[in-house]
Formats: sequence, C-alpha cells, structure tokens
Amino acid sequence: MIECFFYLFIPFFVFIALGVPIAFSIGLACLTFMVFSGIPIPWSSVIPEMYSSIDSFALLALPTFVLTGELLNRCQLTQKIIDVATLMVGWIRGGLGHVVVVSSMFFSGISGSAIADVAAVGPIMIPAMVKEKYPRDYAGAITAAASIMGPIIPPSIPMIIIGSQLGISVGGLFAAGVLPGIMIGVSLMILNYYYAVRYGYGTKSEFKGVGAVTKGALQAIPALIIPVWLLGGILFGIFTPTEAGAVAVLYTILVGGLFYRTLNGRQLYESLLAAAKVTAGALVIVMTAFLFSKFLTYYMVPQQALDFLLGISTNRTVIILIIIALFLFVGTFMDALANMIILGPLLLPICVGDAAKGIEGLGMHPLQFGMLLNTGLLLGLLTPPVGLCLFVTAPLAGVTIERLSMAVIPFLIAETIILLIIAFVPEVSLFVPRLAGLVK
Repeated sequence: MIECFFYLFIPFFVFIALGVPIAFSIGLACLTFMVFSGIPIPWSSVIPEMYSSIDSFALLALPTFVLTGELLNRCQLTQKIIDVATLMVGWIRGGLGHVVVVSSMFFSGISGSAIADVAAVGPIMIPAMVKEKYPRDYAGAITAAASIMGPIIPPSIPMIIIGSQLGISVGGLFAAGVLPGIMIGVSLMILNYYYAVRYGYGTKSEFKGVGAVTKGALQAIPALIIPVWLLGGILFGIFTPTEAGAVAVLYTILVGGLFYRTLNGRQLYESLLAAAKVTAGALVIVMTAFLFSKFLTYYMVPQQALDFLLGISTNRTVIILIIIALFLFVGTFMDALANMIILGPLLLPICVGDAAKGIEGLGMHPLQFGMLLNTGLLLGLLTPPVGLCLFVTAPLAGVTIERLSMAVIPFLIAETIILLIIAFVPEVSLFVPRLAGLVK
C-alpha cells in the first residue's frame, strides 16, 4: 500500500498539477511505479495487459455511437429537434429554458455524449435565450447542466466503457439510464420554471396546438425515432449494443444523404476523422487507467478501502454518502472517463460485493452501481477546473468560467439530489430493466 501511495498516487497527482493530459498522467504514473517501486513486474506483460483492456466486443460500440453523433451534427438535424421541443414546451413560462432541456433529452438519445449535446444545442439556444433577455450566465448554465443527460439517457458512451470494464450488461445499463435521465430533465425544468417566475425570464408565447406539434414531430421523425428503435432493438434482443451502433451509423448516413440531403462526402470524411480522434483518445485513457487499476488490485486496495470506510462508519447510509462525496471531489480535478475506469473496479466490490473474495459489500445491484458511478462522476463535467462542459459552454455564452461556475451551482444541486435518489432507491435504476426482463 505504501508503494502505491509513493510511486503511483503521488506521481499521478504531480503530473496532473503540471498540466499533463490525463491519459499520459496515468501512464507516466504507472511507468514511475514500475521503475522505482522495486516490484518485479515483467515489462513484456504490460502491453498485452493494456491491449486486453480494449480487446472487447462491447467496446466496438464506442466508435460507432461517436460516429453517429458526429454525422447527426453535420446533417443539421439539431434544428429540427429544437423546433419540435419548442412546439412542445416553448409556451410554458421560461419557455426557452425548457426547450434547452427537452432538446438535450432528445439529442441525448442519439449522441451519447455530453460534449456533443453542448456543441449541438448551445450555439443555437444560448443566443436565442440571450435575445429574450435571459442572463448570459444563466443561459450557459442550463445548457451545460442539461448536457449531462447525454451520457445517461441511452445510448451512452461512458456506459459502454463501464459495462465492458466491469462485466456489467451494456444493454442493461442503457435500460437503467432511462428513468434517471428523465428525472434529471424534469428537475432542471422545475428549477427553470422557478427562476422564470421569480425573475421574469423569457417572454410568454401561446401553445400552437396538438396539430402543430404533430406536424413538427413528423418532420423530425427520422431523427426522433433513432433512440426508440435503438433501445427497443437492444431490449427485445433484436441486436446487441455493438450491432446497434453499426445500424445507427448506416441509418444516419441514409437519412442524412437521401432523406434530408444534408450529408455530403466531405461531411462524411470529417465525421469519420472526428470520430477516430475521439475514439483514440478514449481508448488511450482506457488502456492506461486499466493498468493503473491492475496495480491497485494487486495491492488489494479495494479491500483496504472498504476497511477504511468501515473504520469511519459501518452505517450503509454514511458509506454511500462518503462515496458520493468522493465522486464530487475527484470530479473537480480528473476526467470523468478516467475516474470511471479507476474507481469502478475499486468501488464495485464495496458497493456490490464479491463472493469470491468474501466481500459482502453494500448489497447494490450491479446496474444500480453502474448508474451511481456514471451519474456521480459525470457531475465533474460541471465543476471547475476540469469541467469540460463549462469550458465548451463559456465561450458560447460569452461569459467567464468563474461566472458560469457560479451560475451552474443550483442546477448541480438539483442533479446531486437525483444522484442521492439513485443511490438509495434501487428501483429508479432497475424499473425499466425489470420491465424489459433484464432483471428478475
């Protein structure tokens, strides 16, 4: 354990403090450990171990879902989704704030990425909100907060990685994300309504009727139907999540190229290039973080972490609250994806248990733990100094990171409340998988 602290954790935090990218910080920390710890680790086994972490059929879904999101952005389908959301909820007090949330919910079912949600919805909705006299920091804050639904409402890129690394059903995680994602969306809309009423944000508009909503939905149905048949196909066993990603790419190319005629060869090339860069970056993090977690497992850090938590308290509620506090803390200075890969194997036996090692754990279902891990660490996208969604949103809103960080706090609190519900109410994560027959 001492070797882990001096030769693994300290170098890692030093590299992070020096501004070294997260994947290389993890890799250099592992290298430092191998060179200076004195532990005889065969160098010839390192590369095969790293390769084995990405040699997964489930991970094949990663590039396909990333590519689907890139293609949809370039097919200009975002505006059609926003138009439908505007017809549905734009007439409610605080209308454009609601439109941001509902648009993000729709787009979440397609992209699987928080950054993609901000990049798609933000450039359109933030200027529109500012034009209607919403404060710039508020417009940016609700856009950034709503983007968190991207990796929660299926499909989800982080869920693919969590499932493949921890041996949890990716299809089950997709199903488990439906209800928590909707709950986050509703909580943001309630908060937005409160602010709109209290401070007079936005302008009033009339509901244009069910007919107008239906017409708008029909025009956007090629895009809106994607999450329906993707999730439906997975839940009913028509295809696996990996196969679903490939089907989604083919469908998006056909819709963009033949139906809407907004996708050309250059956009296809740019989408492939962007998807390759995102996938490569994610896989480097997966490989180095997997090696990091291997070293932690070798020194039985999960068992020692459990003993430490039990030393603080044996109360299940207190331990869960400590874990949630840990998520919020590490999210302020580490990338969410790296956190998931490092903390996942560390906390899985604590939360779920491990019969083979005699660890009883807290009795969580693996799907509930997956949702707790995913949602808790995604909140780090909204906390400085590593909050990627803040960095993407701030220039779109024309405000500083500091102003945006303060404005997002109420929304962050609302999402933390949903996180607590996920932690203490198992059915929030298990209701849809149980309905689909994935959980008994």
